[in-house]
Amino acid sequence: MVAAATESYSDRMGPGRQGTTAVLDSLVPGTHLCAFHRDDDEQTRVAATFIGQGLSDGDQLMYVGTDDQVHALLRALPDEVDARSALAVGQLLVTSFADAYGTRRPGDLTTVADGFRAAAELSRTRGFAGLRVAAQMDGLVPLLGSSEEVVRWERMSTGLQREIGVSSVCLYDASRLDEELLDLLAGEHSGFSPQVSPTPQARFLALEHPWGLRISGEVDLANRELLRRMLLARGAVLPQLHVDLTGLAFADVGSVSILRSVAAELPDDGWLVLSGVPDGVRRILAVTGLGHERLRFAS
Repeated sequence: MVAAATESYSDRMGPGRQGTTAVLDSLVPGTHLCAFHRDDDEQTRVAATFIGQGLSDGDQLMYVGTDDQVHALLRALPDEVDARSALAVGQLLVTSFADAYGTRRPGDLTTVADGFRAAAELSRTRGFAGLRVAAQMDGLVPLLGSSEEVVRWERMSTGLQREIGVSSVCLYDASRLDEELLDLLAGEHSGFSPQVSPTPQARFLALEHPWGLRISGEVDLANRELLRRMLLARGAVLPQLHVDLTGLAFADVGSVSILRSVAAELPDDGWLVLSGVPDGVRRILAVTGLGHERLRFAS
């Protein structure tokens, strides 16, 4: 069933419409994507894929949707993402369209843009290296008053998101829009967000009590920069970091050296405490001499 749904989605997004399907595990910050769904199940798959990848990469995610859409998303996210925990620590935020965009047409679109700049800055102050947004956009035409204003908004959003480094997917119900508007909207985005994506090699999920992060999966050359950026983002807020490695299956020497280098960069009153440390990581630290006074094992 997934393969068939993916095929129909690709067909609809591809030959008849300009744009390419994005690769989410190498998404450049500031990428502005879209998706045109036919039904609720398809919309949920796109949202869950985008949000699941973003959470795994250690970013903060904001989902703009109705209560029913939020519940469907939480059911669709894989258990490994631990959506309930992500909600509790603020790595996953949910909000309604009205709260995100307002209920009356803004006099100036820059007012809404300023709100997203503030959200991006708030994300950094809460210990996240990046912010990604998945938003249901069916209320945008009624809010702005015309299709032309919606296209203008999306064009402005592309430049804004590149400026502030916020990636997003705009989720549109294709049955509510005519073909001409769908083509115009597709042209104002960098590509299409997929319904399915490869399982992340590792997941970097935020911890609040104690402050830090939880790492699972495999960390190596392909994804170790995600480890560095999240450690630095968490340490910038509170330099006493706890890193839970219980779910870590593998880490190469370069990844372990990042733990050491981040610990060395912390202020004198900072430290990086490792818990659930696999034997492989202990051996690397012992053999390579990558230890540091601020890199410690939990007692």
